[in-house]
Amino acid sequence: MPPLKDRLYRLLRWSEKYTKTDMVYLASGGFWTTFAQIVAAAAVLIFAIVVGRFLPKEVYGEYKYVLAAVAILSTFSLSGIGSAVFQSVARGFDGALHEGFWANIRWSALVFLGAFALAAYYLMQGNATLAFGVLIGGCLSPFLTSANLAGAFLGGKRDFARSSIYFGIIETLLSVGALIVTVMLTHDVLALVAVYFLSNTLATLWLYRRVTRTYAPDTSKTDPGMLTYGKHLSLIGILGGIASNIDQLLVFHFVGPAELAVYNFAIAMPDQLKAPSKALDQMIQARFVGRPQAHIESGMANKVLVLALASVVLVALYIFAAPILYDILFPRYADAIPYSQVYALSLLATITLTPTTSWLSAKKRVREQYVSATAIGLVRIALMVSGVLIAGLWGLIIARVLARLFASGLNAFLFYHPLAPAEE
Repeated sequence: MPPLKDRLYRLLRWSEKYTKTDMVYLASGGFWTTFAQIVAAAAVLIFAIVVGRFLPKEVYGEYKYVLAAVAILSTFSLSGIGSAVFQSVARGFDGALHEGFWANIRWSALVFLGAFALAAYYLMQGNATLAFGVLIGGCLSPFLTSANLAGAFLGGKRDFARSSIYFGIIETLLSVGALIVTVMLTHDVLALVAVYFLSNTLATLWLYRRVTRTYAPDTSKTDPGMLTYGKHLSLIGILGGIASNIDQLLVFHFVGPAELAVYNFAIAMPDQLKAPSKALDQMIQARFVGRPQAHIESGMANKVLVLALASVVLVALYIFAAPILYDILFPRYADAIPYSQVYALSLLATITLTPTTSWLSAKKRVREQYVSATAIGLVRIALMVSGVLIAGLWGLIIARVLARLFASGLNAFLFYHPLAPAEE
């Protein structure tokens, strides 16, 4: 009987006639990404259990609010430089890492200024905790995002093993471990914010150094179009960045910090289930970069069908298991269960249509990305604002499900009906 490895290889090759996908490539890259996601998910789960049992809801709500405020400020920097570095490195321009790191630092001036302005506002309002929390995050986040470009570099190199170990396991364990210790020692919001940004920044700077030592990228091999493309992506991403974090601000201001904690526990597990789609997106992008358009189109329907079936099974299992999981893990957050079950429906669209979204980035479809990001951002913000004002948390949850359906549907439409002929 052939060894198990050989049988598995033949099985993957046999399945390719149905999936129209290089399954050996996905399995080899997918092993490390899946393993890293399991470890990271376990670490995040342990942190959530600690938070759910020991941290007051109001404190956790304020902590999440500060992170969201800093994330929105960060959208006014070169937020799209990671995708640009990934694209350039995938085509052999290793100097994109060094260039992207310092370009992001330079373009983060608006983040610094915005953080100081927002901190001054909160000080005038008498809230020193939020003021200094935003200031700490605004000063450290540019270095954090710049160092994280090493992950994009590894993705462009298709070094999924090192990428998963470094930025999926080591970074997560270091930052989550530091946060757990902090929660056990204090319930101070400012301490939590400081530990979050310091631990993540120091960890990513260390990992950036390790990547540059391992690969010693030639800084002279630069892509003349990288920064231009990165600026386009950053401009495209402003609305999306705001839309991705404004829900935290809306709940905090219109519903309350305790309810913000409930909301975050409601979306946490479905968002963890979505994590594999991010790794899949990176692997598909790396494959699509050098593939002819006709080849991509011929296999798209099969990819979408396989992912659709997988997402239906995943969502059904989660909806059934959610009450049990919350009862065991987060008994203080039982009121988050129905919100979480409904929110999980958004995974159907997100996972199923990942390949069409990957195509937009892999083929640098800038016009389509402008249309997609603008339309999705505006629709998402409009739905969430109206949802919160009309129906509170329920309105926001339903708005996010509808927004994801719209986003995935629009990206699929742009794939099948591009604004200009696709380049080979």
